[in-house]
Amino acid sequence: MRRIYLTVAALYVSIALIPLVIPGSLTIVSLLIASALTLYYLAEAFRRGRKGLSFKRGLTELSILMVIVPIALAVVVLYEGQAKFPGLLNSLLAFGLTLITWNYMLMSPLAVYHKYRELQEVERPLLYRPLVSVIVPARNEERTIAATIESILETDYEPKEVIVVDDASTDRTFEIASRYVSKKVKVLRREHGGRGKAPALNFGMRFAKGDVIVVVDADTLVGRRSITELVRKFQDPEVSAVSGNVLVRNRVNLLTKLQAIEYVLSFNFARRALDVFGAVMIISGSFGGFRREVLRSTGMYDTDVVTEDFDITIKALKTGRIVQASSLAVAFTEVPRKLRDLYRQRMRWYRGAFEVLLKHRDALFNLRYGYLQRLVFPALIMQLIVIPLVDVAVLFSLVLGLIHGRFIPLLMQFILFSFIQFLIFLLSLQIAGEEDITLAILPLFVVGYKQMHEAWMVRALLDTLIARARGRRFEWGELEKEGLDFRKGPF
Repeated sequence: MRRIYLTVAALYVSIALIPLVIPGSLTIVSLLIASALTLYYLAEAFRRGRKGLSFKRGLTELSILMVIVPIALAVVVLYEGQAKFPGLLNSLLAFGLTLITWNYMLMSPLAVYHKYRELQEVERPLLYRPLVSVIVPARNEERTIAATIESILETDYEPKEVIVVDDASTDRTFEIASRYVSKKVKVLRREHGGRGKAPALNFGMRFAKGDVIVVVDADTLVGRRSITELVRKFQDPEVSAVSGNVLVRNRVNLLTKLQAIEYVLSFNFARRALDVFGAVMIISGSFGGFRREVLRSTGMYDTDVVTEDFDITIKALKTGRIVQASSLAVAFTEVPRKLRDLYRQRMRWYRGAFEVLLKHRDALFNLRYGYLQRLVFPALIMQLIVIPLVDVAVLFSLVLGLIHGRFIPLLMQFILFSFIQFLIFLLSLQIAGEEDITLAILPLFVVGYKQMHEAWMVRALLDTLIARARGRRFEWGELEKEGLDFRKGPF
C-alpha cells in the first residue's frame, strides 16, 4: 500500500502545481471550487456513505457543477475585462479544469479506501448461499462458447444452474453448447432472435429459478471464486446488483494491451470510488449479478437501447437500492484486436450510453434518485460530454497559443497534465496489483489512445442527436471473435 499512498501524494502535489503553469484568477477559482466539492464528498463518503441515497432538499452538487460554477467563472472573466472570445474560451477551459480536477481529487482517495475496505471484507464467512442462475446469451459464438461454459462449471460456488440462450445462431453454437446438457446445463434456442442481447436475456430469465441472476457473455471466462465473491456482496439485503471485475484475456498486440489498461482503469478508479457510495454506474454486461426481484420489478432488460447493461444499472439505481462492485469477482473477456473492430464496438457503446442518458434524463434533476442524481449523472456527463468537448477546446486553444508564440508555457502545461494522467493510470494499476502491463506503453495511452476515444465520443454524441431527431434507432452489430483457450487462463 505504500506505493499507492506515494502515488496519491504525487497526484495531489501535481494538481497543486497547476496555478504555476496556468497562472490567473480563473485557475485559482477553479481549483478552490474543485477542492471544496472534493472535501464535501469525502466527508459525505466517510460520514454517511450509502445512507445518503435519500437526499431530498437544498442545492444539489449537480446544480453547483453545471450552473453555479460556470456563472462564477463568467463573473471572474467579466471582472477582469476579458469578455471577448479568448476570455470566454479560457472560462470554458477553466470549467473543464474544475470538473476534471474534482474527479481526480475525489476518486483517487476513495478508490484507495475501497481497496483497504475490501481486504477486510474478504475475510468474512459466506453465510448466504442462494441458488444462482447463470445466463449466457450467445449468437454465433462457436469459437468461445465451450470455454465459457467450462469456466462457469469449474467455479466453486453451489448451488447454481447454467442457462445458455442460443440467439438464432447460424453457426455451431447450439450444437457445441448442447454437449454440456448432461452436466446440468440448460440450452435454449430462440429461432427468431438476432435483434440484440436484451431479448435473449429476458428469454433466459423465463427459465431461471435462482434468487440471484448472473449474466456472463459468451466470450468471457469466469474465475473459479468469482461467483462466490459476487454472492458475498449480496449478503447485504440492500444490495440490488454487483459488478464483476472484467479484465482483458487476449493481450496479444499493442491495441489489446492498451484496452487492458483501459479496463483496469475503469474498474479500479471510478467504479471503486462510486462503490463507496453504493452507486456504481454500470454493471458490466460481460459479468455481473442482480437480485431476481430487482430485475422483475424494473421490467427486466429493455430493447430500446443497444447498451442494455448500462440501462438496467440505471434502472436498478432508480429503485433506491445499492449497486456495488467486487474486484475479486474476476472474469476475462476477449477484446477487439483490430482498430476497425474496436471502432465498431465503441461506437455502439458510446451511442448506447447517450441513448441511456436521454432515456433517463428525468434523473438529472429529480432529487428522489439520491446519488444517481447527485453523483452518477454528473460523473457520466463529465466523462461522456464535458471532458471530450473540453479537450477539443484545449486543442483549439493550443493552436491559438502557438500562433501567438506561447510555445514554452503550452509545453509546460502539456507535460504537467500528461504527468497527472500518467499518475492516475499508474494508481489504477497499483490498486489492481496489475503486473502484466508494461509501463512503457502508458505514455501512448495518455497521449493518443485517450484522445482517439474522446473523438469517437464526440462523433457518437452527434450521431445520437441526429438519430433522435430522425426517429432512428441503432443496430446491435456483431464482431469477429478469435476464440479463447479455457485451459490457458490464469484461474
